[in-house]
Amino acid sequence: MRPGKLVIAGGALLVAGCQLVAGVRTDAELDPEGSGGKGCSAPSDCPGGVCQDGVCKPAEATCVRDLDPFDILTSEDLGGHEVDASSLVLASGPGRVFVSVIDKTASRLVMGTVRELRDPAGPKAEFPLPDGAAFVTGRESGGQVTLLGRVGPDLGQLVFLTTTDGISSEGTFQRFPALAPECSSPNVAASMAFARAGDEVFYAATCEAPGGSTRSLVVGGSAAAAPTLVAQGPRTDASLNVRFYTVTSGRHLLLLDDGATGEAFFRTGAAAADLGVAHQIQFSPSPEEVESFFGAFPLPEGDGVTLLIAHIVPPPRLAVSAEVGVVRDFSSLVEVPPPGFTPVFELQNVSQFNPPGPPMSDGENVYVTLVPHPGKAVNLGWFTRTGESLLPQERIFSLPDGSSAQILGSTVAQLGTKLLVAWIEQHDGATSVRGQRLICAL
Repeated sequence: MRPGKLVIAGGALLVAGCQLVAGVRTDAELDPEGSGGKGCSAPSDCPGGVCQDGVCKPAEATCVRDLDPFDILTSEDLGGHEVDASSLVLASGPGRVFVSVIDKTASRLVMGTVRELRDPAGPKAEFPLPDGAAFVTGRESGGQVTLLGRVGPDLGQLVFLTTTDGISSEGTFQRFPALAPECSSPNVAASMAFARAGDEVFYAATCEAPGGSTRSLVVGGSAAAAPTLVAQGPRTDASLNVRFYTVTSGRHLLLLDDGATGEAFFRTGAAAADLGVAHQIQFSPSPEEVESFFGAFPLPEGDGVTLLIAHIVPPPRLAVSAEVGVVRDFSSLVEVPPPGFTPVFELQNVSQFNPPGPPMSDGENVYVTLVPHPGKAVNLGWFTRTGESLLPQERIFSLPDGSSAQILGSTVAQLGTKLLVAWIEQHDGATSVRGQRLICAL
């Protein structure tokens, strides 16, 4: 990629003034008929739609407000401070969602509870972070809500006990065992990804020293006696910069990319020790056209992943498209282009495009939020795991006309039988986290 055309900063892909979040989720396999996942022979082949004459025709979807927009974390909850706009993480549980952000000024994580029924806002909690932190994902299970990420140089999980009403006020950080020297101070995990297999949590981390020239890719887990050093190399090596990690069908899959080179890679094997070889993913044989991940979700059947990839065509024919494919045979990803991917959206004018939020999948459906330029609204998109559009970017919240407020980021989570869309809103220097409960149906 020519210098100046492509760069990733803070997890967002920047292409000549546009931004696209670099985060992908793998899910399943490619349509053997080569129809981009749209062919079908039975109703079960066409989730969320109707199979007619071998063609999957998606049903019309609707999302309506369950309540007016509401505060999840107020400016007072956040001490009137600015929050890290990239730190918004939602953790779903039975009938509720836990919403967390990092208060940069006070060096703490602040979490609020949103309930499916009755009044939405519930108890709040916080955790001090004097040495810095970053969290990637979370969920509620077994009487506790867990956020996976980094506190200082240590990878692990931040755990809060849950209550009948919501969440306890204090949390505990549980460090994963035997952190590799490559990820110990002064080195730090610059990017992280986590995967679950049964009761075990696996992590992959790209570790580097601030201002250093090299990076290391390390894989470990909550039950591992010691982590595995997968590979080391220069800081510009995109095959060392992890974005997503899944374990499915007894195989590990790492997805990696980096804006410094505009390249995307995958690593796969039966164990962490088998991940040493990186394979490039290309939608075009042209070295100037590049890919970036923005979502990867294991299939509920446990035999593959749904993978979301952004494909960027550089200037003068500047365009961005998002592709979705169900991948069971990971070796198919080395083909150019990989078979079975379906465009979710295409943008010919990307100069006023803001990054989408991290997508969410329930196994059959994928949901993603978008804050369109100039940051005054939140849109929701809904499509099947094979790429059929069910709800093409419907506006679900707008700031009042003339408002000086700005929406800094958004995301979505399952809230029982409903959806929760949450966003960070800034007004006159004060920051709050707000939400909208939605009832969505086909």
